Amino acid sequence: MNTHELIESTMLHALGLLEDHEREAYEAAYEAAPASVRQRVRAESRRMADLGDLIPDLQPNDEMRSMVLAAVRAAMREEENEARIAQTLAQSSGSGASPVIARIDANTPSPARATSQPKLSTSPRVNRIWRVAAIGFAAASIAMGVVMVNINQTFEKAQSRALVDNLYDQIGAKYLESTIFDANTRRVALTASGAQSSAVAAVWSNPDWETSRLFVKNLASEENKPLRLVVLDEDGNIFREIATFTPNGEFQDFDVDVNLNKERSLAIYPQINDEIEQLSPVLISAEGSL
Repeated sequence: MNTHELIESTMLHALGLLEDHEREAYEAAYEAAPASVRQRVRAESRRMADLGDLIPDLQPNDEMRSMVLAAVRAAMREEENEARIAQTLAQSSGSGASPVIARIDANTPSPARATSQPKLSTSPRVNRIWRVAAIGFAAASIAMGVVMVNINQTFEKAQSRALVDNLYDQIGAKYLESTIFDANTRRVALTASGAQSSAVAAVWSNPDWETSRLFVKNLASEENKPLRLVVLDEDGNIFREIATFTPNGEFQDFDVDVNLNKERSLAIYPQINDEIEQLSPVLISAEGSL
């Protein structure tokens, strides 16, 4: 077994993953190796156990600190229990008493089978360095999970902030703040007559604005022909044309002259032609408008 194989076997041996014959071969090779080789194997073990570069330079919060401390305490209790059980078994063997707590077979009554203890593992004890390394890896995994959650939350906040900034740039601070906070602001929303269309529009009005404003999104016309914003009468017929505009399918806004306190039944139609009576509205005012 060369030096490289010794180092690899040291990792497996520390984790208890070697078979009995492999463990015996490793221990024999390690004992027979020169002192310089054993020293190198120990140095590599310590180097691989150093997790300083893997753990983020972050101050853990109280919840993560409690989880790590609980894992360390659990590992310490497990080690103490293994030592105590091994000592008890050794004393029982020395006194002649049988170390078997109970036997389970077909003739064993069910209460005894239910209370019998499982067979204890006799695998070699894990080196303390590797136990610390395992705990360190667990702590690093928890820390990385916390970091990823924080990054995701920061990204979502950045997206929301970018959306608000975009609205400020396109709509303007005065209009956006009046839309959100002013109780005198009125709105009429327009939705698509076709269920599968994603086009939407809304007309907003405020007494402090020079004109009302039409906002459209995902709205496009065939062959880039203009569309018309109109007022409908009580029977749903076109009463007045408010404005003509050409959408491009993106988020757009247009100045329109309409009084939403009186004219709230609105629709968007294609440009007028000889077959106007057969045209259907592209968007029409919906219920629930402000």
